Amino acid sequence: MLDESKAIKAKDITDNPDEVYGLMRSHVLLTDSSMNATFSNLMDAVDILADAGWELVNITYDGGYMFAMFKNPNYKRKNERL
Repeated sequence: MLDESKAIKAKDITDNPDEVYGLMRSHVLLTDSSMNATFSNLMDAVDILADAGWELVNITYDGGYMFAMFKNPNYKRKNERL
């Protein structure tokens, strides 16, 4: 099970892509590291989340790490009408 309370490793999503359908937060943060700047796990995880309907909000690079913030367009606050 993916832990939404912290940044999710892109590899965790690529290893278990169906788990993205259990994510419940309004936003999630993905992270990946790469020695040669390929970030292949992050790129695959971006595709998986996009296919599941999530929207990419921002992507940033910081010294060997890349982060991607996604928004859940289907998120509804508790007690909010659909």
